[in-house]
Amino acid sequence: MANVVVIGAGLAGLPTAYELRHWLPKRHTVTLISNESKFTFIPGLIQVALNLKSLDHIQLDLSRLAQRHQLNWVHGRVTNLTPDRKQLVIEESLVIEYDYLAIATGAALAFDQISGSGPNGYTQSVCTPHHALAARQAWLDFLKNPGPLVVGAAPGVGCFGPAYEFVLMAEHELRRLGLRQQVPITYITPEPYVGHLGVSNIQHSQKLTTALMQEREIKVIENAEITAVNQQTITLADGRTLPFAYSMILPTFRGVDFVRAVPGLADDQGFIPVLPNQRHPQFSTIYAAGVSTQLEQPDQTPIPITSPKSGQMAETMAAAVAHNIAVELGAMRAPLQVPTLDALCFAEFGQTGIAYIAAPVLPDPETGKRKRSYAVRGPWVVWVKTAFEHYFMLKMRSGLGMPWFEKLGLRALFGLKMLKADTSSVVGSRATGVDG
Repeated sequence: MANVVVIGAGLAGLPTAYELRHWLPKRHTVTLISNESKFTFIPGLIQVALNLKSLDHIQLDLSRLAQRHQLNWVHGRVTNLTPDRKQLVIEESLVIEYDYLAIATGAALAFDQISGSGPNGYTQSVCTPHHALAARQAWLDFLKNPGPLVVGAAPGVGCFGPAYEFVLMAEHELRRLGLRQQVPITYITPEPYVGHLGVSNIQHSQKLTTALMQEREIKVIENAEITAVNQQTITLADGRTLPFAYSMILPTFRGVDFVRAVPGLADDQGFIPVLPNQRHPQFSTIYAAGVSTQLEQPDQTPIPITSPKSGQMAETMAAAVAHNIAVELGAMRAPLQVPTLDALCFAEFGQTGIAYIAAPVLPDPETGKRKRSYAVRGPWVVWVKTAFEHYFMLKMRSGLGMPWFEKLGLRALFGLKMLKADTSSVVGSRATGVDG
């Protein structure tokens, strides 16, 4: 009997645990560890921050889910990992041994890189439930005494979608409330151009996103590097200062503490390098999925940014991790799976939205091209995103990771193939790497 441990219960972690439970015989244990007591649909936090929905609407109790779907649930923070012993320490006291480990922790938020930024400083965040609730209270206070609104991202950010959604949804709300004329809005970004999103050369992306910003009369500052924040202004590297009454700035991500503390496990930023099949190149029984993984940025931009790791990409990585661990444990004879990293992002902007498709996110290293890469705009994007949220929450309640009909739908509707066989692997083979 094996104990397969999943650390993290978010958009990558919970689907990984569900997929493992689906593929592995009951004699194997699937242990789910998280320092959060609830699963949160992170993309919904923007609407929570803008007081458009309650936090309860996008959360599920993890202990109940684990009990219902036969997962061994451990609520606590991982404080130590020893790969050569295959051991984890929870809250510096509980020791858990594993046969295989899937790390899906997400990332730590590097607010310290910019003085005065973050909820403990003067800007808001939509990265965690706690931050979203603080941002909502600040938003409600702001509506009573409106002034300049500044939204953007710090240098090094990879996923810009939440910043675009926040600024455009906020603008829509201000118009609905009759406050728009009192609020000058500025969007500041390290992207080389609006609509870059960490992925260059998406057809129509720059044109559509720029047009939307102009329609909404939002001032845009591209190639912007935020260097400091105080109570009333944001300072850029070129010396400009931007006054604000409310500001939401996405922070740079880094790896979580226990990952960064293990020699050889992560890169300098704390992100975990993986082989195409999501296994660590040095530690053969460790896999990783989602934001915690290392993903190269093929394009060098004037202000450094990183490649996005969307929720849909995290799900795909999760499916590959679970499948491959099941193969390694002999639960099936099949080629190992590789996530294609085809990405689809539905961005909601009030009454309209833009769908951004990059298949795959990382272009072919030889040709520099993708199979398909484009953006489309319309109100249908908002409807689809709402439907997807309901679908995803239903999946999490039902114990489904990435079912066959979801893969079929993405391929039929958008031409996206989520997984492919790792042709370099041996069918039903054991891992050949060395731990420690």
